[in-house]
Order: sequence, then structure tokens, then C-alpha cells
Amino acid sequence: MNYSRGSVVVAALAGAVSLALAPAASAATYQITALPPIGTVYSDNLVTLAMAVSPVPAGADSTTPVLVHITEPDGDDRTLTVPLTLGGATVATRVNEPGRYVAVFTFDAPGGDPATTTLEFDAVPSPLGSSS
Repeated sequence: MNYSRGSVVVAALAGAVSLALAPAASAATYQITALPPIGTVYSDNLVTLAMAVSPVPAGADSTTPVLVHITEPDGDDRTLTVPLTLGGATVATRVNEPGRYVAVFTFDAPGGDPATTTLEFDAVPSPLGSSS
């Protein structure tokens, strides 16, 4: 086939216009669901925290971890980095003392809006006494 120079220019301009008028890709809106520990949480033990991000992150977003910032009853805090597998994850962490714990989950994927949720749970004194 033989195209004239004018036809090629018109086709290129039509392609550029259609790309310019195409709707921009919108950022994903993620939501975190934090699941509380099952059963009684005793001090001086490990506790498992579970989380799910929906919709399930894909592409570059799927490699973004969830940050879990835990504040203990005495004010000490620590941050855990938890990788996701198909949008879900669990993490085991030590509960050092009795009282109210606050865990803030944050998912800040490059292709979406940041999502945050807070989970509070109580730890009761260990029936076996303190190990410290």
C-alpha cells in the first residue's frame, strides 16, 4: 500500500487527539480491614494481627507493604512493615504489658489514595505472672 504524506500526518494527528481526550486513569481507592485478635490477649505473649486491603492491589501497588504503628499502654511505640499476599497479611508481635494497645494500619500505594484504619485491643495480666 502506498500512503501519501498527508494521510500519514492526518492519522498521526487523529491518534494524538484521541490520546489527549482520553479520560485520565484514576487512582485506586483502597480500604484496610483490620481483624482484632481472637480470644483473650495476655501480656508477655505474642498476638497475631490480621489485615486485608481491598480491592486487591495489582501492579506496582501489590508490592507496597502495610505499615502497622503500635502504641503500648505506657506510650512506647513501634512500627512494623508487613508485606501483602493477595491483599492480605498477618503479623505476630509481642504484647509486653497489660492495658490498651492501639494499632494504626497504613497502606500508601503509589497508584492509589492512602488508606488508614485503627484497631484497639486490650491485654490482660498474664495468669502465669510477668517474665520480666
